[in-house]
Amino acid sequence: MCDSGVKFVNDYTMIYSGVQSDNKTRKAHGVAICLDPIATKVWKDSGSEWEAVSERIIKIRLKCTPIDITVLSVYSPVNPSAKQMANDADKFYSDLQDTINNVSTNDMLIIMGDLNARVGGNQQQPASINSVGPFTVDVENENGARLVDWCEINNIVVSNTFFQHKLLHQTSWMHPGNKIWHMIDYTLVNKKFRSSVEDVRMYRRASGAIGTDHHLMRTKIKIHLKSRRKGVLQKKTSIDAVKLKDEKLVEAFQKGLRERFDDANVDTISIDEKYELFVSHLKEKAEEHFILDKKVNRKKKEWLTDEILKIIDKKSMAFVEWQNHRYTNLEAEYRNKYKRLRKLAKTKIEHRQEEYWDEVCERIEKSIKSNDTATAFSIIRRLKEGSKRVENMPIEDKNGKLLVNSTDQLERWREYFCELLNVHSTVDPYVINEVQITAPSRLDLERQNARPSFEEVKRALNQMKSRKAPGSDEVTADILKAG
Repeated sequence: MCDSGVKFVNDYTMIYSGVQSDNKTRKAHGVAICLDPIATKVWKDSGSEWEAVSERIIKIRLKCTPIDITVLSVYSPVNPSAKQMANDADKFYSDLQDTINNVSTNDMLIIMGDLNARVGGNQQQPASINSVGPFTVDVENENGARLVDWCEINNIVVSNTFFQHKLLHQTSWMHPGNKIWHMIDYTLVNKKFRSSVEDVRMYRRASGAIGTDHHLMRTKIKIHLKSRRKGVLQKKTSIDAVKLKDEKLVEAFQKGLRERFDDANVDTISIDEKYELFVSHLKEKAEEHFILDKKVNRKKKEWLTDEILKIIDKKSMAFVEWQNHRYTNLEAEYRNKYKRLRKLAKTKIEHRQEEYWDEVCERIEKSIKSNDTATAFSIIRRLKEGSKRVENMPIEDKNGKLLVNSTDQLERWREYFCELLNVHSTVDPYVINEVQITAPSRLDLERQNARPSFEEVKRALNQMKSRKAPGSDEVTADILKAG
């Protein structure tokens, strides 16, 4: 992971920070925060505030109700065994301290990541005043002592240690030498919000799917990301384009519309009420017959096949079996099984990707040769997922200062276009007076004011393009055509 920035992957937002690309090495490291669609909206409504502190620390802020939330993703240096490692650790904690010093004391602070620290329990003090809870699994090392001291100074708690789980659900990483599992990935929160954290535990199977030596950490927090902005995120209805082509479903949809409107007394209500009634009935029947089954139509890469998905699933299961047989006579057998499936999955994916891109290139080439450039460019646009979006790209102000907050960026764009477009100009009054305003004829007025016929409405609907985004009423041209 190199440099820093924001990437959009489908409906998700990836905010990342890594080493500079010109300093990239095999041991390069970085950190990132991934937001789902709901959190993305909250983050954008909050001004898209983020800061790449270093290749080991990244920060975002979410303005929520009832409290604001600051989230840090961190990656600490390993336990120092040399002077350079000690210097790296000093710089990391110095940067971390400077970062939280700039966080509002009213915010809920969440710090998550690989702290490379082993913390031990302190049973001599009650848990209510401790930063570390009673459920630790390790003997404290140098990094662990430093982390605990830092937490005590800043009134922060190590949330993992306050929840009792099986050992395999507490530890996240196994030492490659002594084969002992340790807790080194943590969720830290400021002490006054400790009760908001409901659970922290590790999951093993997710690690096998991506081939990392760390287990996935899940933290449950009882805070709902509700934006302060008045606009509420409405649930959008997804329509299945395949179902719109099913004649039986279309016929049932039309029948349902007719039955509903026959029962409604539409002659005694206003035009606005008629429109609201029309939209409501249309959407209700469309959801009833054409709703997209997200479980069946889940987004996935076009080159993925059922065979590959089955192999990946087997690989994940093999990883869990390997973990369950650690330190036994069967460990080598299950480890080799996992490695064999991992290699098979990689080979199948590479082979299928080559086939897929050959097929895509053939379709594009065939379309161009048949003078069907519209289809060719449609395929290219559909595949162009990695295009940059400038929405959250940092820009500079007049003095060259980097602006990462979207509110400041919008103000800078407003300032730029005001200076660019508001050019002083003069208009000759004589030219304006010479402009003649022609009044429409009586025939044109009658034609414009006449009620459109059924055939005109039908013809207009048929001229509308399919698969286009709807307006604020969320009624697409495809639904209107089907009705």
